[in-house]
Amino acid sequence: MEKYEIEYAAFINQSGYSQAAKNYLLALDRGGRFDIKLKIFGDRPAKNATSDKKYEYFMKMVKKEEDEKRILIYHCIPNIQKRISHKNRKSIAFATFETFSPPENWIDVLNQNDAIIAPSHFNYKIFAHMNIKKPLYYIPHAIDFDIYNREVKPLKKFDKFTFLFMGIWRERKGYKQLLEAWYREFKEEDCVQLLIKSDRPKKAEEYSLSLRKEMGINKGFAPIFFENKIFDEDILPSFIKSVNCLVSPTMGEGFGYPGLQCMALGIPVIITNFSGCQDYANHNTSVLLEPSGFVLKNNMDGIPQFRNRKWAFIEVKKIQKAMRYVITNSKEVSFKVDVAYKYIRERFNYKLIENLFYDMVSEIYG
Repeated sequence: MEKYEIEYAAFINQSGYSQAAKNYLLALDRGGRFDIKLKIFGDRPAKNATSDKKYEYFMKMVKKEEDEKRILIYHCIPNIQKRISHKNRKSIAFATFETFSPPENWIDVLNQNDAIIAPSHFNYKIFAHMNIKKPLYYIPHAIDFDIYNREVKPLKKFDKFTFLFMGIWRERKGYKQLLEAWYREFKEEDCVQLLIKSDRPKKAEEYSLSLRKEMGINKGFAPIFFENKIFDEDILPSFIKSVNCLVSPTMGEGFGYPGLQCMALGIPVIITNFSGCQDYANHNTSVLLEPSGFVLKNNMDGIPQFRNRKWAFIEVKKIQKAMRYVITNSKEVSFKVDVAYKYIRERFNYKLIENLFYDMVSEIYG
C-alpha cells in the first residue's frame, strides 16, 4: 500500500477552521497511510489551542523536513492561500463558505490547485455551481469519538435546566435573536438558565444587559451566565456534557462544530435548518429552526467576504417555541438524541474520513 507524503497548512488556534484541521490531522495520522508535515500559520499552536500532549504531537509534525514532493493541503480561505508561497508541485485546497455566493475572486485561487475539498454538502453545491475547473470532492469534518461520547462525565451539576449557546460572539451566530427570545419566553419561575460560552464574554454580558434595559426588563427574568474560562480540549467535552440542550440560531455555517459535538455527547440540539450544519442536523436528529426567508446584509461582522450576502432569517418566536418544546417534550427529544448519536458516529468518524481522503489522493495522483 502506497504511503502519501503531505504538507498540511492550517491554523492551530481556537477557531472552527482549527478544530476541523486538528481532526483531519488526527484521522489521517492514525490511519497510517499518510506521512504528515504540518505547517502552522504563525509557526506554532496558539496559546490554549491544544492540550500539552497534543502540542507535542503536532510540533513533531511541524519539525519534519520540507519537501517539494509533498502534496500541499491548504486548510484556509483562498485569500490566505494567495499569501503563501510554496514550491510544492502538487496541492489541494478546501472550499468553505457560510452562505450563498462565495466570492468570485476565490475561484481563480482554488483552480490553481489539483483538486478542491468541500467539507459539507451545502459547500459542495454552492461551489459546484461556480466556475470550478478542478475536481471537487466532498469530505466532511470529523470528530474524535474517543473524547466525545455518551460516557463522558459532566464537569458541573446545575440545579436548573440549562441551555447552552457556544460560539464566537458575532452577529452571524444569531445571538441577538436568541437573547431577545430568552427574555420574552422565560421568567425566573421557569427554573431554566442560559449559559453563554463565547470568545468575548465581556461583550456578551454587556450586550445582554443593554438589551434587557432596552426591553424594559428589570427583574423576574430567567438567569443568563457567561463562561469566560478557556477549557483544555480534553476538558471541553465534560463542560458541554454539563448542559441540557444546545441552542444555535445561526444565520449560516460552513459546517458548525458545536452541534456535532453535542450530538456525540448525547445532548439535544436546536439549530437552524440551513447551510453546512444540515450535514448532521435534520428533522430526525434535531429540533430545527426553519428560516423565514433570507436577509441581505451589507456588512456582516465586518468580514470582507461576507459583504452583500444573504443570510438565514430566524424569527425570534421560532426560537422561543423550540426552547419551550425541548423542555416540555422530553420523550420526543430523547428519541432525536438517540437517532443523532448513531447517525453521526456512522458518518463523521476518523476511519471514514481517512478513507475518503486516501481515495481522493489516489484518484488524483495515482
